[in-house]
Amino acid sequence: MACGYPETMVEALLCRQGEAGEKEAVVDTEGYTLSYEQLLAHASRAARLLSERYGLGENTVAAVAPINKAEAVIGLYAVWLTGAAAAVLDPLSHSMDLEMQLRQAEPRLMITHKGMEEAHCTVAEKLGARCIAAEDLAREAGDGAPWEGYTRPRAWDTAVIYFYAGIAGRTLPVLHTHSGIAASAHTVVAHYGLGPEDRVFASAPISHALGLQISMLSALYAGGTAVLYTKRGRLNPAHAAEALASSRASMVLGAPGFYQAILRAGYRGHEALRYAVSAGAPLPRETQEEWMKATGVELLQLYGMTEAAPLTATLPGDNPPGSIGKPMPGVEARLADPGNPEKPAEGAGELLARGPMVMRGYSEPEETRRAVLPGGWLRTGDILAVDEEGHFYFRGVRKRMLKYKGYPIFPRDLELILEQHPAVARAVVEGEPAGDLGQIPVARVWLRRGASATREELLNWVNSRVASYKQVRRLEIAGEE
Repeated sequence: MACGYPETMVEALLCRQGEAGEKEAVVDTEGYTLSYEQLLAHASRAARLLSERYGLGENTVAAVAPINKAEAVIGLYAVWLTGAAAAVLDPLSHSMDLEMQLRQAEPRLMITHKGMEEAHCTVAEKLGARCIAAEDLAREAGDGAPWEGYTRPRAWDTAVIYFYAGIAGRTLPVLHTHSGIAASAHTVVAHYGLGPEDRVFASAPISHALGLQISMLSALYAGGTAVLYTKRGRLNPAHAAEALASSRASMVLGAPGFYQAILRAGYRGHEALRYAVSAGAPLPRETQEEWMKATGVELLQLYGMTEAAPLTATLPGDNPPGSIGKPMPGVEARLADPGNPEKPAEGAGELLARGPMVMRGYSEPEETRRAVLPGGWLRTGDILAVDEEGHFYFRGVRKRMLKYKGYPIFPRDLELILEQHPAVARAVVEGEPAGDLGQIPVARVWLRRGASATREELLNWVNSRVASYKQVRRLEIAGEE
């Protein structure tokens, strides 16, 4: 049975398990392996449990806070096999961050992991959603044959909801259809020529587009094997280097900081490696050169965003220093005057892009109209230049967003949290350069007249409500208003 070009990731799974069901589909670095047959069987039985116990089905949402574990993949596919949409949350989210996202998604259920229930389930249940660990879901679904009553999602239904709305510049639901998610995976497969023999090492979290769409789902779309690097807490560079070296991966994807860390830990390549791809943040030329010298494999650059991943990338032998590459298969791109997107840019300009991987839109129609122009052109908010051979180069941003270790940070989210403190009248958060790590958020705060608060009190107020990578590193009280 030839798979062709499946329109959804569910159709891709059904086809692959029919072709070579015993082949490894997902391997995590804690030792859990799933074949294509096992993934379908586990996920469909879990879908039955989600449907019967929690009422998941069409026009419903389940929140999923996945770490890079095979059980998380079972949970994600189980949600899709009920016909529901998956609101994919960063598992590092807690307190106000998590509550804000859950209020926007309105899920019936939250799927988390063992050890995270107290942080996640407390907030979910407060908002009326039930909660289960992915490990318990897989166990309670039991063994045996696949459930025959699963749903085949329609291509135009919402598949994934993210919350990093980079173009809008704040936490806001970003809606992707099943066909858009499949198109994203297909684009990566076509660009790199991936096939069933390939093993793709996903170092980035599968709670983000780089880890989920570009890494894991691309491997499964190709009929290959997704190797999930399971990280709990801070990255252990020596462990990561050993995991990659022993993975037999033909492709690895990660943020620049990942490559810098494993090089320092002594990674020098492995025999099967064909592609190494950096994304999520600008790639320093020094890192690119050091990687090539150590491994003999070019470190390629890929560019995309939550609203459209991927858009451009380089290839071996066509990888000019500093370039983010050319448009990927199926992607149209042009540069426009940032002040008037209908007018072509003279020199550097804002990148407009369109293709089947572009989001359906935001949850707020007005924000969608600002981001997506007539004709389907997405305003990326990034300023690029292009050379005579069609290679693009990053030159700056229009949108209000910081990047730290490849993670997006929205200053407006932090400002809103600070402004909820009873003593704060106004807050301004900006980025401060942090070398190869990107930018760290720093804040200036104006207090209400007659109110008092210390810098330490305000830092604790905001930082206790957000993930560690979003924390404000320095705060100045600028006066009163």
